[in-house]
Amino acid sequence: MDLSNAHAIELLMDNMKKGVIYVDGERRIRICNNIAKEITGIVFDVDASHDAGRIAEGDIVILADNKLGEDDGNLGSEELEMLNIADKNIQEGDTLVAVGVYRNKKIEAEYKYVRGQLMVPLELDVNYFGFHITASIDVEKKENLITVNGKQYKMDFFSSVGNMVIIDGSSGEVKFFQAKGYSIRHEDAGMILRGQEYFAKIPEDINKDVVGMKFLDIFDESRLSERLFAILDGNGKRVANRLYEINKRPIICDIVPWHEEGWSGRGAFLIIRDAVHLDQLLEDRNEIIRQIEGRGYVSAASTLDLPEGILEGFTGQSAKTNEVKYMAYKAANNKFNIIITGESGTGKSRLAREIHNMGNPNAPFVEVNCNAIAPSLFESELFGYVSGAFTGASSGGKVGFFEAANKGTIFLDEIGELPMDIQVKLLHVLQNKVIYRVGSSKPIKVDVRVIAATNRNLEEEVAQGRFRQDLYYRINVFPIEIPPIRERKGDLYLLINQLMKNICDDYGLEPKMFSGEALQKMISYNWPGNVRELENVIERAVTLCDSNIIYGEHLRIGKGNIPRTMKEMLAKEEERILEMTLLKYNGNKQKAMEELDMSRSIFYDKLKKYNIRY
Repeated sequence: MDLSNAHAIELLMDNMKKGVIYVDGERRIRICNNIAKEITGIVFDVDASHDAGRIAEGDIVILADNKLGEDDGNLGSEELEMLNIADKNIQEGDTLVAVGVYRNKKIEAEYKYVRGQLMVPLELDVNYFGFHITASIDVEKKENLITVNGKQYKMDFFSSVGNMVIIDGSSGEVKFFQAKGYSIRHEDAGMILRGQEYFAKIPEDINKDVVGMKFLDIFDESRLSERLFAILDGNGKRVANRLYEINKRPIICDIVPWHEEGWSGRGAFLIIRDAVHLDQLLEDRNEIIRQIEGRGYVSAASTLDLPEGILEGFTGQSAKTNEVKYMAYKAANNKFNIIITGESGTGKSRLAREIHNMGNPNAPFVEVNCNAIAPSLFESELFGYVSGAFTGASSGGKVGFFEAANKGTIFLDEIGELPMDIQVKLLHVLQNKVIYRVGSSKPIKVDVRVIAATNRNLEEEVAQGRFRQDLYYRINVFPIEIPPIRERKGDLYLLINQLMKNICDDYGLEPKMFSGEALQKMISYNWPGNVRELENVIERAVTLCDSNIIYGEHLRIGKGNIPRTMKEMLAKEEERILEMTLLKYNGNKQKAMEELDMSRSIFYDKLKKYNIRY
């Protein structure tokens, strides 16, 4: 293989956006195209440079680390204390953005952290000793960004990365910044904070050719190098589409053995793609599939997308939520009975209405809360009654819920609360499509689609004899389970924004925003009460906050938000009504008292009881 052929291969692979490295039998690099240099960190697109050196006392250090302790040189509590961050709550695996002064106990650091997986962008935005500094991490974009007075220092990542910038405490100039390939240069954040010397980043040095250098002079020892060297020694076969790490960066790699006279005989090509941009690789694949489908080569049903504009009332875009939406979309296209399960407050009634609106939007939708009906009234409420059916019955009789829902949908929320005798009659209605009003023997035909919901385990209820097995099988034709918020935290940011908009619209308020601290507090909480609890917290925060920014102190998050007994539920609702009425009249207590028809003494006692301040 001569040099002209090598140059042609480099150009070809550059145009294909793939990296190519050819290693000969002496383990020397003979080809390394520009894409390969970019992927592996030999070159990087930072419009800046700095000299070699070490961190010094008084230097300002900026950190953005999406997973403490991984791919950051074992950055931990000891290193953070060097920046005056002695927060024992910060643990390995946390996401951290911070700025502090190196080895100066008198100057406080600024920082934020999030426990566990980050679902929304985390950003620190401060003016620190005259520098406008931001440090942000965006998991969706897989981007870790630090700016100093508008100058950007960006790192992409696949699973974890530790980005660091150091400002010279004496001159105010950036003396070090992180860049791809930092691991092989031994410039991980933890190592630098422990005193490791860093190399100069000078454009002419960065872009120098690596041809002729030993593979391990540039790249670290790893599973990839072991496999490559085995192939070069004649002990391995071709590798295709395997995920490896090179300089601690994930890559998708092919290793192709090659025998070439003149270059030490045996050699191997490494064809590499950056796994950090896997989303783009998948989108490229999907675009090809769309084009193939468009030409009729395969059925589009195999990669069905939901039509635009449907299920907009059921907020969320996480994988689990999209699965729920897909099931709801399929359910809306038929008239099978549906049962929606999930914890209290997950949005079962909302999803039921969305299914109805997709399939039969102009027909009636009747929602029945089985929790709120007294056992003695179930039959008359569900099926209606005729005049004189019982003492106190209306002279004109009454239409029941099933009759009101004719040609449409009836939603039986918390169906597990139905008494056994009503379960028998409901089963008869589902089988025969006929109801009988209380006090009448005349059958009334009904054409009703039944959607049921429960937060109970009905299989367990059947086993315990509290729910009829035949009724369970009748309603369990098309089950849909809604996962709790803690299992779909990727939806939390969208839910927060949507609920905030709805609440502000309902009360005619200008939209409010959450501070970073408040947002962090909400994201870190598991929301056992799910969307209902989240809505309650936001509604209260809107009530308490006089400005356009909601801070952490406006949020009451914890066990106090989830009433368990009837007394607690009534008190919670009374508190909510008081707060919302005051909000409606912009804190005018006299108007609130008049609307609520409360005496002055009782009104003020209630404000004191619930610690409502206006």
